[in-house]
Amino acid sequence: MNAMLPLLRLRAREVVRTWRIWVLPVVLLFLAASGPLIARFTNEILAGALGGGELTALALPEPTAADAAARWITDLSQLAVFVVVIMAAGAINTEVRSGVASLLLVKPASRAAYVVSHAVVLVGFVAVAAFVGALVSWGVTGLVFGSAGDGTGGDGAGASTLGAVLGATGLWVVLATVLITVSLLASATFDAMAAAAGIGVGTFFLLALAGVAPRLAEFTPAGLLPAAMAVATGTPPDASAIWWPVATGLGLCVVLVVAAVVVFRRRELR
Repeated sequence: MNAMLPLLRLRAREVVRTWRIWVLPVVLLFLAASGPLIARFTNEILAGALGGGELTALALPEPTAADAAARWITDLSQLAVFVVVIMAAGAINTEVRSGVASLLLVKPASRAAYVVSHAVVLVGFVAVAAFVGALVSWGVTGLVFGSAGDGTGGDGAGASTLGAVLGATGLWVVLATVLITVSLLASATFDAMAAAAGIGVGTFFLLALAGVAPRLAEFTPAGLLPAAMAVATGTPPDASAIWWPVATGLGLCVVLVVAAVVVFRRRELR
């Protein structure tokens, strides 16, 4: 693939000089810092809203550090997913409409390198931002819940070990990679960014629904989110229930990137 290194440098500069460099990191840092606080004080918030008597009747368990870790993965799978999909959904079609793609491809740069460079930089950027956020979440959790304890009460870090939080975040990054490559394929296919984003978001909800089925969750990328949640809370599933979703997810990403290259090669540029 011709001009891969120059394209990678160009994509990296695009991240640094556009809204991407601050939107995703700010969102993730906010979620990482606020999640443990919300988990820790959920009961107090409910007590203020419902009244002490009603809260006692509910018999809510004491919050633990595992709850904060679970909230981090939940937050990643909500607002952060939409930011990731939007970044990828407008990556190719925006440059095609503006004529930037035509200029880049006469350097010369192959269309395969053009697509792959988008995928590599987007995945790398999302991964770095997610792992930094995971470190912040773990650190804030330690401050809020305390670093000593067994995780069975409100004062222990327990299941929220650094390895658990990073491992769960890694599984989410694989899921994000699937969504990025789906959105890139859609971006290479459709001129409208909204259409590409809709496909990316629809894929996420489809995987989330499929993850409810045990057999699909065990052997397909649909199991990435349940596995991430289990790892974060210190109750990891069998190794096969982790590695099968990872392997099939990464395999699907390769197929999607190849499909995006094929589609983009057939696309007329302005």
